Amino acid sequence: MKLRSLCPEALSYEELDQIAEASVRVAKRVPLRVGGASEGGREDNYTDQLLAALRDFGCEIRDNEYVIFTDAVIDRLMETIATHKAGMPLEFPDYPSKLSYSASGQGLWCCDIEDDSTRAATTQDLADLSRVVDAIDGLGRSHPTFLPQDVPIGIVDVHAFATIILNSSVPYRVSLYNADLLEHFIELDTLARGGDRDAVMANPTFASKAWFNTPFMLTGENIAIGMKTREIMGSPLTVSTMPLAGAATPVTLAGCLAHATAEVLQSNVISMAIDDRLMGWTAGPLTIDPRTGAHTQSGPAVLLLLLGAKQVCCHIFGGQVTAGGGPTTAAKVPGAQSMMEKSLETAWAVMGGMRSFGSLGTLAVADTGSMVQLMLDLEIMSHFQRLLDGIEVSAETIAEEVIAEVAPRGAYFLGHDHTAEHFRTELWLPELVDSQVPMAWVQNPVTMLDSARDKARRLVATAENKCPLSDEQRRQVAAIVEDARLVVEAKASGGTAPSA
Repeated sequence: MKLRSLCPEALSYEELDQIAEASVRVAKRVPLRVGGASEGGREDNYTDQLLAALRDFGCEIRDNEYVIFTDAVIDRLMETIATHKAGMPLEFPDYPSKLSYSASGQGLWCCDIEDDSTRAATTQDLADLSRVVDAIDGLGRSHPTFLPQDVPIGIVDVHAFATIILNSSVPYRVSLYNADLLEHFIELDTLARGGDRDAVMANPTFASKAWFNTPFMLTGENIAIGMKTREIMGSPLTVSTMPLAGAATPVTLAGCLAHATAEVLQSNVISMAIDDRLMGWTAGPLTIDPRTGAHTQSGPAVLLLLLGAKQVCCHIFGGQVTAGGGPTTAAKVPGAQSMMEKSLETAWAVMGGMRSFGSLGTLAVADTGSMVQLMLDLEIMSHFQRLLDGIEVSAETIAEEVIAEVAPRGAYFLGHDHTAEHFRTELWLPELVDSQVPMAWVQNPVTMLDSARDKARRLVATAENKCPLSDEQRRQVAAIVEDARLVVEAKASGGTAPSA
């Protein structure tokens, strides 16, 4: 079943043109501030390398800090984009019938499984979640969910990666936040993948790229992560941006889209200057709630902004538009708000053609992880998968002979073999949703939230640790993490330490 609906449109062709033309002008008018230029110390001069490449490409560099994207540079970029777009094949919507979904988030906080209290995330939370993910068929993992706060802050990323490796059947993605620890990530990934360093260098499990600090700033730390990854691993530099409407961009959705697009254009100039590569769309704009100053990943304004971003992307670079969104929420605990936001946004996205989702197990716009919410999110995915499975039409499912046999005797289909053979695939049999009649339910008034909590407790208690590493390999993991700690502490104190 394709759920025959066209992806909604937030913007007309004329409006897309207006935004695209404004973004080109902004990219030319607003310089990119590049911070943290090398001072000739132990750093590898990655910022200087970037500035030199941009200068050679035709950009103007002022005060060794500001990059001016001249008319000629942006016009050259747009010509390259137009050539690329013209060569793309014409695509038609082809929506898969199967969902894929992943636990994600990078939460410093944990919503406790017992009482929904908020506390700092721990290594044990991450270890428990790793075992639970392995125990659930079909569940992937796109981010760690928990970033443990019971370890030195400078090695949270490498410690999280190590914890996942030590408690999972395979490694899962963690983002690198410190260029000095890149070699440690490579070594950990190599250990977890059977010693195949070539596979790690070609396709690492971890993520290491540069991010804009909107508005129009690229820090030396971000440059170092992206450029060192390129230097050591041979992968092209990737630069992304996640602007916030109302804080780092205009509050108007059209203004945010124009701003984000201008940053995307500048990012593509960087990619062309460094790698002679058109990178494409790399923005994920969100909004803030001006009443609190907090960013949010849910609500109709965010959905419109994400859809608008997809439209602008395809308008400029080509491709197929699908609605953005998914099971995200600003709620801090599992309950009415989390289920309303996650269900409505997933419905919007599914009807708009999306079939792959992250954000399972997350609360508070991915700043908090919750094992209980993960169980609820899996139920949401099950609901939408049954919708996508659709109606199977065949002689067996039409059941003409069954009707002719049973109907004259009355409503006795429940006891027929045909029902026993098909009810599991034809009906939706949720694990947590209650469908009892009221008089039965009052005898044991368990809510969906109660059932989710019980399931989470059971999985944490019984999920097997499927880590394939030997005791010696586990000791090597611990040694790499300890070396990372020494490297970070040595840099903080101005000294030196051995790398992994």
